Amino acid sequence: MKDSTFKKHCLVADEWFVNGFNGVKAYQKFYPKSNEISADTSARQILGNPRIKLYIDEKSENTSVELHITLVGQLKKLNDIYLHKDTKTNDKVNCIKEQNKLLALYKEHNEQKSTKIDLSIYSDEEIAKKLKEIADNN
Repeated sequence: MKDSTFKKHCLVADEWFVNGFNGVKAYQKFYPKSNEISADTSARQILGNPRIKLYIDEKSENTSVELHITLVGQLKKLNDIYLHKDTKTNDKVNCIKEQNKLLALYKEHNEQKSTKIDLSIYSDEEIAKKLKEIADNN
């Protein structure tokens, strides 16, 4: 990837952060003539690129370090909010949850919840059949 392309892709990633993780809108800001489908495909390719993923991870880490936001700190804030009765707790909790999402503090927790399936024990036909069943049920 050329350096100029990388820089433009970083701009797409930056816009993705700013706009609430909407890849289509982030891509279309810099490539306004693209339609929804091509913007979606291109944004996924950009955001899935290992070099851009590293850029995103570093940006997330740097943001939380600069703001001194840690999981422990967020838990303490939640506890303080829970004990404070003058302000609507639900509103404050929602703000902190959103902040945690933006800083990817749930990433480790979400990976822990994911189910890993060893597909090597299945034939291609068995996998295709199961995927068709799932698609038909949705």
